[in-house]
Amino acid sequence: MTTTKTAFDDVVQELCEASPDWLADLRREAWTRYGELPYPQGREEFWRFTDLKSLHPENFTLPSVGADVAISETPTPAAAALELTGVESAGRIVHADGSTLSIEIGAKARDAGVILCDLDTATREHADLLRPRLGSLVPPDDPFRAFSLAAHRGGTFLYVPAGVELAEPFQALHWITAGAAGQAVLPRTVVIVSDGAKVVFNDLYTSGAIADPTLAVPATEMYIGAAAQVGWVTWQDWGPGIRHLAHVRAQLDRDALLNTLVVTLGGDFSRTWKECTLAGEHAQSFMYGLYFPHGDQRFEHWTVQDHASPHTTSDLLYKGALADTSQALYYGTIRIRPNAYRSDAYQANRNLVLSPHARALPNPQLEIENNDVRCTHGATVGQVDAEQLFYLQSRGIPLDEARRLVVFGFFNQVLDKVTWSGMHDRLAEAIRTKMEEQ
Repeated sequence: MTTTKTAFDDVVQELCEASPDWLADLRREAWTRYGELPYPQGREEFWRFTDLKSLHPENFTLPSVGADVAISETPTPAAAALELTGVESAGRIVHADGSTLSIEIGAKARDAGVILCDLDTATREHADLLRPRLGSLVPPDDPFRAFSLAAHRGGTFLYVPAGVELAEPFQALHWITAGAAGQAVLPRTVVIVSDGAKVVFNDLYTSGAIADPTLAVPATEMYIGAAAQVGWVTWQDWGPGIRHLAHVRAQLDRDALLNTLVVTLGGDFSRTWKECTLAGEHAQSFMYGLYFPHGDQRFEHWTVQDHASPHTTSDLLYKGALADTSQALYYGTIRIRPNAYRSDAYQANRNLVLSPHARALPNPQLEIENNDVRCTHGATVGQVDAEQLFYLQSRGIPLDEARRLVVFGFFNQVLDKVTWSGMHDRLAEAIRTKMEEQ
């Protein structure tokens, strides 16, 4: 199905009429930008690896404002993704097709003044917090981001007051139903963690198989205050039929610490842009990634470690295993701005190719504008070590099981770094399931 921009106008207008004045203005401005910005042609550096024809927003439809999701409770497969090990949940919010199904917040978090709600509620009840931030980190500066800001529907707002420390994770689940086939689903998330606070946030995306190509364009903006500590997992495990185009940006104040993991397992195509700006002195960002494409899946990960202040530290490790005829692109940039002296940045991308027909494309980049820094980057593409397989087989382990053990060991270096999320066992199970599909 092909939809013209004019056909979208009515839906965007409906969204504007249903929004507070300040948000309606923001939507209209973004929609104007969408009409002005040229659609990428594939010659641009940031788009030359991507099949842009399959992602064009006008290949999809937008549901009308009055169209609510047809289910009243969280589907069983999606609910399973919310299960945690070793910890309770501090709060949960569940979305389906851009509508919010349920919100739960624990007494400890509620008594501490934490706000967990859907974005629509936040635009009305917490505009003082949301208005200066929505669309600031992920602005309407390309057609997809403009489309997202103008027509976003559904999403999460999380606010953690200064000094509040919670070990239990918050969780947001985004579910796409079969009824959304052929649509563009545009959730948006804003997280504000105030000075000295400590919090964990798990953002989950999953679905069953979808009959017609469906576009998911989530956008996440995270503001991390001075000396705050944040753990953050984004897990994408869409079913076949989903094309995923995510924009994730975080801004860190002085002495802030951000631990993140991006997991990419599902969908036909997935592209995630993730950028962490170390805006305050002594801020630290640790970025981990895990991806496992199979069949003819294609995954892209674009990362930016943006050092904007002195004495900042970033460390990145992305690992991927590729099976069948799948492809994975990693394009990572370490950016050191002129004033960011004594910055320390590291970037590594490791790929394990399980098939002669799979292809990994690592592309690390450095943009350094200060000579008083330390920056290291590297990338590898290799096959399963034959000596490791031989050793395991010599101990009586069948070849297929030996291969699975090697792959799981390859990923375990990343999984062990996110035990704080409560998601370790769920992620390990998802990887085992993926390996059994080979």
